[in-house]
Amino acid sequence: MLNYTVRENNGVKIIDLSGTLTAQDEETFKSLVQRITEKESVIINLENITLVSSSGLSSLVDVSFFAKEHGTRVIYVWPSDDLIRLAEDMDVYAFLLFAGSIEEGQTKIKYFT
Repeated sequence: MLNYTVRENNGVKIIDLSGTLTAQDEETFKSLVQRITEKESVIINLENITLVSSSGLSSLVDVSFFAKEHGTRVIYVWPSDDLIRLAEDMDVYAFLLFAGSIEEGQTKIKYFT
């Protein structure tokens, strides 16, 4: 089950996720992120995500493309090693923007949008 909170830091929206991101969470996740990225870029904190399924990874890619189409970006911070490996294995790593910290994510938003 996916849980989330939305907060703001230095004018940038941050979605803190926890739990799992699987097929059953896909619509909720995509709806939330798309609502925000229609207007502005967002940082998604993956630090407390315990599992991302292939459907969940597909959702991460989908919202990244949606944001790009709207002139905004999705930056993912603190992904697990398992998520990185899954993204590499599914050949989608290049479609995702990762950052090592909130501050790095804010810098990437500044320069990628």
